[in-house]
Amino acid sequence: MSIKLRLILSNIAMITVPIIMFMLTSFLLMMVFLGDIREMTNFLPESHNYHKTKQEDTLLFLELKEKSAANPMELMSKKYLESLNSELSEIDSGLIIRKNDEIFYLTRELENVDTEELPEFGTEKSFRSLEEIGEQTFAMKQHDFYLQDGSEITLFLMRDASPWNQFVRTFFPILFGLCLLILIATNGLLTYFVSKSIINPINQLKKAAHFIKSGNLHHSITATRNDEIGQLTQAFEEMRIQLKESHEIQKQYEDNRKELIAHISHDLKTPITSIKGYIEGIRDGVADTPERRARYIQTIYTNAVDMDHLIDELFLFSKLDLGKVPFEFEKIDIKDYLSDYFEELSFDLRKQNVELNFQFAPQGHYHVLADREKFKRVLANIINNSLKYMDKDKKELIISMHSTDETIEVSIADNGPGIAEESIPFIFNQFYRAEQSRNKLTGGSGLGLSIAKMIIEEHNGKIKLESTLTVGTKITIILPHHSCLEEATS
Repeated sequence: MSIKLRLILSNIAMITVPIIMFMLTSFLLMMVFLGDIREMTNFLPESHNYHKTKQEDTLLFLELKEKSAANPMELMSKKYLESLNSELSEIDSGLIIRKNDEIFYLTRELENVDTEELPEFGTEKSFRSLEEIGEQTFAMKQHDFYLQDGSEITLFLMRDASPWNQFVRTFFPILFGLCLLILIATNGLLTYFVSKSIINPINQLKKAAHFIKSGNLHHSITATRNDEIGQLTQAFEEMRIQLKESHEIQKQYEDNRKELIAHISHDLKTPITSIKGYIEGIRDGVADTPERRARYIQTIYTNAVDMDHLIDELFLFSKLDLGKVPFEFEKIDIKDYLSDYFEELSFDLRKQNVELNFQFAPQGHYHVLADREKFKRVLANIINNSLKYMDKDKKELIISMHSTDETIEVSIADNGPGIAEESIPFIFNQFYRAEQSRNKLTGGSGLGLSIAKMIIEEHNGKIKLESTLTVGTKITIILPHHSCLEEATS
């Protein structure tokens, strides 16, 4: 149930309950002061008193009043009064006529009434009121008038008050207090439950916000309702999850940044230290022969080249990470492209005693969108990485390619030492090397595969690695077909 509907129903209840309590209290008051709820008809307009709206005892009382004005002597006739007995019996009422403080006429139903306690002449009551006469309670109508001789006549139309009237008169304070208590309790309970249903989840949100403010992003809250607050709770929880993920990513970036600085410092300090040492050797005359000076200078040059290569790698990696490297994509046949590239590469590989095998299905479709120079950088990084670690007498590279309906896969496998299973998930991380000594004789900067992955992702492709110790490593590049890219962009 929504908060809006809950508040509407609560307001309706807060309006209807007082109305019901007011009507009940009015009914009780009417019973107390009129003696009979049916006497309310005397207060209604004439148009509402049609047919049976006026009670029969009221009509009889009005008839007697008219008789007292039109023909009082007939009213004082015992014969006439006795003719009213049957009518009085039908309405469970009795009649007393008092003349000058003496009872002139008394019906049988009222024989036990203590007539001494009847109201005095001049205290006429047109409408029914409850009067205690002796130990009895009567709903009584009184009418006073004079005869021609000046006698004071009082007419009493009386009926025994019902047990309900006595109950109401006796317990009215309790009933009224109970109605008031029910009214207060109803409004209090409605206010409590409605406010509780709103305040409790808000307090939970407040508590969760305090946790987030203090940096604790692990405190979760569960939406247990479908109203607006439940939707807010769900949105808050989704925000917390996103903040947690962003915080973890930011922490990972910070750790990567620290690691990057540490690796850069290490990889730059090593050649710089070497260069300084050899320059000091030349300056101090240690290289005292032309051959030794030439060897020192060659070493300095080699370290400078390594530093230049590392700086180029860092620059490219940073630009790729920031998305600042421009790509010139064109439609190429990857089969022909690889055939040309490996034909050029085969000369250098033969010098290193590396056998190259290129396998593909001639009937396949191998058109992709690629940047020729950037893709060549990917192949060079992967192959150079394989060549650095090959430790067998017969070195072998197997390049295979096959096409599916949506993708083209290019696999480069070597017969090197392989990579430990625990290192495989991190192999594409920047500066990661399975060989942790960071010896430049057994590996490069650790950026080659990271750069390769970033370039392939810019081609909307994927790159994955499989490796088995002592068997070798296989890296697979997955690129979408040119036709699939055209459909996606259109």
